[in-house]
Amino acid sequence: MFHLRPALRSLAAAAAVVISVSVTALAVTMGGSALPIATSAARIFTGDYSSGDFSQWPSVQTLDYNGPGTGYVSGYSASIVSDAIYGKAARFEVRSGDVPSFGGGERSEVAAEDNTGGFEGQTRWYQFSTKFDSAFPQNHATLGWGLTNQWHQDAGIGSPPVAWSVGQRDGYWSLVVQKQSAPGVYLDTPTLFETPLDVGRWHDVQMQINWSASDTAGWIKLWLNGVPQTFTNGADTYFVRTLIPGTTTVYYKEGYYRQPMQPTGVVFHTGFRCATDEAAL
Repeated sequence: MFHLRPALRSLAAAAAVVISVSVTALAVTMGGSALPIATSAARIFTGDYSSGDFSQWPSVQTLDYNGPGTGYVSGYSASIVSDAIYGKAARFEVRSGDVPSFGGGERSEVAAEDNTGGFEGQTRWYQFSTKFDSAFPQNHATLGWGLTNQWHQDAGIGSPPVAWSVGQRDGYWSLVVQKQSAPGVYLDTPTLFETPLDVGRWHDVQMQINWSASDTAGWIKLWLNGVPQTFTNGADTYFVRTLIPGTTTVYYKEGYYRQPMQPTGVVFHTGFRCATDEAAL
């Protein structure tokens, strides 16, 4: 398991498309019937900011904007910056009082579509990179909750069933699951994995998630910086409900969303991809 840098990933993706099209075109016919050909891996969504703006994202939510990425004009809350490794990255800044007019916590986020989640029994692959600014508060958990990446349920209430949090343990970035029996009806919030914030350095994440409202059918696998990880229970596959009973699916969001607090926080994101198979990331 390893991470391809953007240029290599683009070449690999292009090659995969050419191969897929070529194989489809060469379907063999015997006795007048075409032989079935296995469906190739598919990229579902790309949100890597390579366009130099937020146009890849259907939604941007900041203090003073709530609408499509195509209409967003960069400001301090969300902007595109150059990065020595990835070329382009998004910079999300949240200051004290940055609560949008529609309420909730302080935030600066982008959101994708429902196809970045999965319905009951579907498996999806994800890849993204996240970095914390050198001045990011190391005592975030003491100050309150905060999320950087989340798969939000298709319901207006309740916390996301799967998320990366900075509010579980001071100085750490944690993968958590909000187990709910219905939206907003909480059972438990297990921490599946945690790693130091390691401010100023990219965390390259790859995940495989089977989406299910069942604790025995839902599961998550994780790779960090190209290395497969074991979870807090010692396993390399964590079985847990990844959907909330009473909901249908989830959609992906990234940025910085938190409980109101005083320190300014800056988080960088890039490289998000969602696919049906690892080969299409």
